[in-house]
Amino acid sequence: MFEDDEAEEEKVDRKSLSQVPSWLMVGFLAGVITMWLFRSPAPESPVAPLPVDPPVPVAVESVPVEETAAQEASLAFAEAIFDTFRDWVFWTDDKTQIALWNTGSMSFSDRFEVIRTLEGDYFRSISEFTRLPLPGYGPPNSPILFTETTEQRYKREISLNPDALPKREKPAPVELNSLPPPPGG
Repeated sequence: MFEDDEAEEEKVDRKSLSQVPSWLMVGFLAGVITMWLFRSPAPESPVAPLPVDPPVPVAVESVPVEETAAQEASLAFAEAIFDTFRDWVFWTDDKTQIALWNTGSMSFSDRFEVIRTLEGDYFRSISEFTRLPLPGYGPPNSPILFTETTEQRYKREISLNPDALPKREKPAPVELNSLPPPPGG
């Protein structure tokens, strides 16, 4: 039995054996050595932080601010600003929308709808505009943002640039029967 195994082993030529397993082993060893060289350093022993005294709490009296009082103050401020800049307003059906500069948010975030009546102007706080804002309109550095409707913007842009609209051309006449008459007919 052993003689047959030895005879089979002798028949296999070493040159015909594949070199792939040896190259796989070389690649594996190269990867292991590379990973060993690039390993992260051992963690240093943590240094205990110096003790710090906790901050001493300071008693601050909080004064509750009523929301209605703040809202009334902003409405009074809106009325005063609006009276100053009312000549710049675009009215539609005795209504307009404005926004006031908010120094807290650094934007025109305080929005109001103004309704004009015989008795005076009424202000209502709104969350979003339903009209188009006009940035840069009005006096320079004014704290108020004006709005206009889509129709007002269209009329204003056409009056500023009348050549913007293409000229209407007369349509070509419609040719109803373009086929020649049948032969003999």
